[in-house]
Amino acid sequence: MAESTKEKKVPLVKQESMDAEVTSEQLQGQLNYAQKIINVLQGKLNDANGKLVQMEAQLQIANEDRENILKQVEPLGITPQ
Repeated sequence: MAESTKEKKVPLVKQESMDAEVTSEQLQGQLNYAQKIINVLQGKLNDANGKLVQMEAQLQIANEDRENILKQVEPLGITPQ
């Protein structure tokens, strides 16, 4: 029963299906493609992080403005609901 709970290891590529004729040019092409994808993803992540930083700064400024407005209207008896 202990053997039935063990995970069976499955090779990523079966040995008999592995093509011995894969050239170094093909592998280099695949690596280049993967690197291009990584570069695009890094660029998009950097753009998204930049936008997030800008939005956070705008939120902080808006909160500061809100606090200043509340301080100004407090003597008039105006309170937020």
